[in-house]
Amino acid sequence: MKKVLLSEKIDNAGIQLLKDNGFSVSIASGTDVASMKEGIKDAYAVIMRSSELPAEVINAGKQLKIISRNGTGINNVDVDAATKQNIMVAKVNGANAFSVAEYVITTMLMLSRKIMHTDQLLHEKKEELSGMSLPGFSTKYQLNGNELAGKTLAILGYGKIGQQLAKLAKAFNMNVIGYDPHAKNADIKLYDKLTDIYPIADFISINMPLTPETKDTITAKELKMMKKTAFLINSARGGIVNEADLADALNNDVIAGAALDSFNPEPPSPDNPLFTSKNTIATSHVAGTTKEANKRLGLGAAQAIIDYANGKMPQFPVNPEVGISKED
Repeated sequence: MKKVLLSEKIDNAGIQLLKDNGFSVSIASGTDVASMKEGIKDAYAVIMRSSELPAEVINAGKQLKIISRNGTGINNVDVDAATKQNIMVAKVNGANAFSVAEYVITTMLMLSRKIMHTDQLLHEKKEELSGMSLPGFSTKYQLNGNELAGKTLAILGYGKIGQQLAKLAKAFNMNVIGYDPHAKNADIKLYDKLTDIYPIADFISINMPLTPETKDTITAKELKMMKKTAFLINSARGGIVNEADLADALNNDVIAGAALDSFNPEPPSPDNPLFTSKNTIATSHVAGTTKEANKRLGLGAAQAIIDYANGKMPQFPVNPEVGISKED
């Protein structure tokens, strides 16, 4: 019976699908190198969530044939090391696109309507409410926010998530623009240069992968190009935004606010400046992990392993040059 190692637990539907197809499933005792090396040494396949899978762990998998990513981003997997060992790497595309798009809209509304600030002040200043109308309270503390309608949303990275986000944003009557040098036949206006986008966007949503080219896409220089009323939402990867520069920009009113679902590194250290920056929503990598999305991701990651074991190329291979499994 072929063993599938899970770096962390995936949705039960994915686990059951593997078992129904004759695989044994075990969960690593930890995501650290030592625990993963111990668990992977006799595994046919491994399913990775967001923890790191470095070369030394991959090389310890003497029976390893396929690495299946329970998600879209593969920056946490050493694909080059896997390819050198003739190990297939596969991912799941689009399974959490709606969840991530929904998260972006949610945080845009929260920031624009000052929901977190209003909640905080209402709790802190509840003794002032007697004899004052709530609209008066809101006016006194400048809690009246703005609508999304008529505002410009810039989507950086126009893949499945970006496309789904555009649909939702248009339902709010937003003007949607974007940037993606790899996109073809887009249904929104795509700009050739990011520097043309920063000065005109009311909201900027980062939905691109973390690569050497996209690392530190947004630093102090880019933040200063943005409107003082602009909001930045990063539901992609932490390394795309320079966190110290962003915290400084937020604290000095260079931009109006931000929402971050990913950090660099993860988990973030206790002294990460974004924990204490102004007008900041920080979440724990939940944008794409709704219960519905987790089920689709788990099934997709499991199916990639089943397909490969049966001599079929996974639906979303990362290194297809490895070729089809020759196992019986």
